[in-house]
Amino acid sequence: MHLYLSDASPLHATFGNEEGQAIYKVDSPFKLVGRTANISRVVPNDVPRGEDMQDRFAHLAQVEWHTLGSSIIRQAGQEVETKTFFQKEGLGWYGRDRVFMAPDGKEYRWELGLKTSTLVTNDKAKTRVARFHRKHYIFNRRPASLEIYPGGEEIMDTILVTFIYVEKIRKDAENASKRSHGGGP
Repeated sequence: MHLYLSDASPLHATFGNEEGQAIYKVDSPFKLVGRTANISRVVPNDVPRGEDMQDRFAHLAQVEWHTLGSSIIRQAGQEVETKTFFQKEGLGWYGRDRVFMAPDGKEYRWELGLKTSTLVTNDKAKTRVARFHRKHYIFNRRPASLEIYPGGEEIMDTILVTFIYVEKIRKDAENASKRSHGGGP
């Protein structure tokens, strides 16, 4: 399943399925310090088709990034510091990978790649669970998308929330690298 983004940036986008139905919405107003991403999920519309086609969203989670100290993820009435939720392991292009335990009881690993993030199972098989595809502007034009493989559909909310967190970290590191090297990879 692909969740297509309405914008190239996952921090300011609606994520919709192949049919164009909005599934998630992420809004993170720009702030110099203390940026927060508010993540919402579409809720079923019980109004008969044709009468009200307006999508309705309910709060799913919030990611609050801190420059000093641990960032915070709020979801399902719980608040957890990212330094507790994620373990840093290995080395990626733009920092250390992030490992976490999902509600299904399995460990997953976000690999922070050169241009994208990929979620795999944190075991010997390293089965791909989700992958972010950046927007292509010139050749093979396509919108940005978060591809969720069949094994990840049952933890889709967790995938999206953790993706928003790790992709901002990866993108910040990519931008810092470009500034310090006068360009980028």
